[in-house]
Amino acid sequence: MTTINRTTATATRAPAAASTALTAPPAGLKEGDTGPKVKQLQDALVALKYMTAAQVGAGAGTFGPKTEAALKKYQADHKLPSTGFYGDLTQAALKKDLAKLSGPTAPTKPETKPGVFQKPPVVNSPSPNFDDRKGADIDTIVLHHTASNNGAADLAHMRDPKAEVSAHYMVDRDGKIYQLVNDQKRAWHAGKGELHGVPTDVNGRSIGIEIVNDGGGKTPYTEAQMKSLTQLTGYLKQQYNVPMGNIVGHKDVAVPKGRKSDPSANFDWERLRKGIS
Repeated sequence: MTTINRTTATATRAPAAASTALTAPPAGLKEGDTGPKVKQLQDALVALKYMTAAQVGAGAGTFGPKTEAALKKYQADHKLPSTGFYGDLTQAALKKDLAKLSGPTAPTKPETKPGVFQKPPVVNSPSPNFDDRKGADIDTIVLHHTASNNGAADLAHMRDPKAEVSAHYMVDRDGKIYQLVNDQKRAWHAGKGELHGVPTDVNGRSIGIEIVNDGGGKTPYTEAQMKSLTQLTGYLKQQYNVPMGNIVGHKDVAVPKGRKSDPSANFDWERLRKGIS
């Protein structure tokens, strides 16, 4: 770990009792965003002495220049890319710092509980192939097979702007999970579709997960893949309150019917559903 040199901010931290309820908001915030998640980020920055209460103000949070400047300073102090974008790495650092504010005498909570999923480790591999959800809530998870057994090639294809395709996550055959698109953005994975027979913008409301498999129905999905997929799907289901009936395959939502066949017939839906129930 890199040593953080932030003597002034450390010396003037807020009292532990005032910050025990603070939590880091989900990643994916940037200048121009508004709402309670932005206010949550600002409150955390106030507690860590990167902003003042006067700068934040009352009401719903607005991610303006002052918030961006504070976030860039925080990122620089933590040896993170000083982009002003609140992404996964910054969220992880913020979680650790907020946990420290509770003090060494605070009761230790277990990292995991039965039936509760933590986000599994992911390799950030950004794809340019996404756009905005335009306010749509995430309520669906769509599973795909990549139609090849070559994860490196599949990843490269989804990161190629000329391909105009992507997914939020790809689970390789060794179980490694790659994140290509932030959850809050609209990845291009489902195309024209419907949900439970009702035409809808599936991409706008869903998280797309690609599983590296040729899709022929004979190549097994590996044990490592199924374990990683179960943890990832369980986490996403929990994080976004996705109904079990909205965890579907591409073939279930693509129109016209029969246009897609993924995930292939040998995918173990029973195991996945049992693992995330």
